[in-house]
Amino acid sequence: MGNTKATLVVILLCLLSACASTAHRTIRNPEVDHWDGKRMRYKNLFAPKYGYMSETEYDRIDFRLPHERKTRTYRLVHNPKGDIDRSIGYDAGNYTVDPDMDRLRQPTHEVQITWLLHSSFLIQLGRKYQILVDPVLEEIDGSAGRLMKYADTFKLHAQSPIATEQLPGFGNSVDRDKEEILIVVISHDHFDHLNFNTLDKLPPDTHFYVPLEVERQFPSKFKDVTGMDWFTSDQIGDLKITFLPANHRSGRTLNRMNDSLWGGWLLEWKEHRIYFAGDSGYSDLFKELGRRYGPVDVCLMPISAWFQRHYHFAPEDAMAAAEDIGCNTFIPWGWGTWIMSYEHLLTPIRRLEYAWQDNPPENMSLQILKMGETYSAR
Repeated sequence: MGNTKATLVVILLCLLSACASTAHRTIRNPEVDHWDGKRMRYKNLFAPKYGYMSETEYDRIDFRLPHERKTRTYRLVHNPKGDIDRSIGYDAGNYTVDPDMDRLRQPTHEVQITWLLHSSFLIQLGRKYQILVDPVLEEIDGSAGRLMKYADTFKLHAQSPIATEQLPGFGNSVDRDKEEILIVVISHDHFDHLNFNTLDKLPPDTHFYVPLEVERQFPSKFKDVTGMDWFTSDQIGDLKITFLPANHRSGRTLNRMNDSLWGGWLLEWKEHRIYFAGDSGYSDLFKELGRRYGPVDVCLMPISAWFQRHYHFAPEDAMAAAEDIGCNTFIPWGWGTWIMSYEHLLTPIRRLEYAWQDNPPENMSLQILKMGETYSAR
């Protein structure tokens, strides 16, 4: 009996030791006031400028073409002001290109940014850093994914032009450069931004950077996961990675809302500064980010789902936020993939182009990418 007890103690200690060895790293910021003790959840730092269903003059413009102006009743994400057919006339093939895989495998520019779909990007810095942003290249994971494919909303209307297995460095490449460092940054834990069906296919030496508390959602098989607080940074070689706030929320289930952080990422390498906003509504936050971190060479900005305008940019909100942070090149994302909002799939990009012509920002250029297309900067 004594030997049995001793054996159980040894096994327990081994299990505890294994758990401790796979505990994910966290970087905390004790100076930021983001915890709502009364509601026991994280909170946004700044009040949003707009509320739910807020509208401006652009909302009175119908950006659909005549053959797209039909109605349809949706069971989910029903618009109380009247539903339109949100996908009629949309063909993802018109907004997708075949990626230049030779150029991606052997980068020709210091900075290469390839839009994959929705919020997913491949950012290549030199021939050293391969950075995936919010990679959701497979079906949505978990029970949500199994249910969503039968719904009339959340149906996937575009496919990534690059499969996970084909991603330079991340895929099944036998000639991978040993100097390459593989990094994934996640903006928040919503299903269209965090996808374990994709992450499970990535190499075991991938570095994952996630919002604080999202690291708890990663199984122990992911060996290098860092949960980061707002306004904290980490360094890999000569690459600086900073996690910044956004006006949004988190939660993959209804009973676990805002128990992890959400936000955007600033990547600084050599003289280059790239900002990925994550999902966000507009607020004075972006003036604060501009004071602290601007200007920025490239900003990757969401432009859809503004019926929740406290949580999502309308295109003109994204422009204002980009101006606040001193953005030089504006690349939009978040359109043409899922029906998760009330607008037509093509309205976000058309509304952006209209707003840009109507009130062009000073000292900022617009770079609209197709899925699979690469933007390069020397």
